[in-house]
Amino acid sequence: MRPAATAAETSPQSTSTSISAPPLSRRRSSSRTSALRRRDLAFDAALTALLAAPPSRAAPTDSADFYSKWPYTAPVDIIPFVESNATKGDPESVLRAFDEWRAYYPQYSLGREKTDKYAEVLRARAPMTVVEIGTFFGYSAISTGAALRQGARLMCVEFEPRHADVARWALDFANLSDKVTVVTAAGSDAVGVVKTFVESVSGEGAGVDVLFLDHAKERYLSDLKLYEDANVVVRGTTVVADNVIYPGAPGYLEYVDSTAGRYDTRLIDAMLEYSSVETAWKSQKDALSVSVKL
Repeated sequence: MRPAATAAETSPQSTSTSISAPPLSRRRSSSRTSALRRRDLAFDAALTALLAAPPSRAAPTDSADFYSKWPYTAPVDIIPFVESNATKGDPESVLRAFDEWRAYYPQYSLGREKTDKYAEVLRARAPMTVVEIGTFFGYSAISTGAALRQGARLMCVEFEPRHADVARWALDFANLSDKVTVVTAAGSDAVGVVKTFVESVSGEGAGVDVLFLDHAKERYLSDLKLYEDANVVVRGTTVVADNVIYPGAPGYLEYVDSTAGRYDTRLIDAMLEYSSVETAWKSQKDALSVSVKL
């Protein structure tokens, strides 16, 4: 396994529809940018650490052949693997290819267990608009996009350009780019773009049906408040948040707790979707929070 490369790597070409976030860097504080960048560099550092100290867990029996055939030095390296192991236009086969890749290379991904539980929430809500903040390579976006009802749309907001490029490619390969748009921006800087998106689907003044938070955990609470203030999150909006138990999102659960009177909140227990040097290669209990704005 090799360390991830720098952001200067060549991005994949994509025919997917995408919207670039407006130039709001002047409003983004240097500390906020640094925090988001540290989140993305943490994964690169974890990969590097694995080279020096491979995990004690049992590796797939064909791991040597796999690593030789499918080296991972940059996010775009997953693309030829998916092309060779999934069927174009078949979202489920793309998810299976992602799952197989994760057996060899640690990845941030919602994972099958949480994806299935999140899908149950979406089925019950039957949303016309879904916004996902924190997309990585597009695993949950593919699952969500494939299940959208006719006319419904999903917007994904991903801070790291290399990850956003792979997500756009994967969504296009899964034939979902007509339903899903990927914006390259911090969640806090995409409020205006998201509001425009929601109103374009549901009408002027409408709020988003479902907001899914899976980005920098320290940004959950402050970003949620930004979307509330912009009337993107309104009465009836369902806010789903990942990793609220491990690693946790400071202050978030206290804010959305049902006793505070702002949201009706429940937790859906699930195991952490990845193990890595951060978790000492041990399974961790986690949960999705599901909060309906009151």
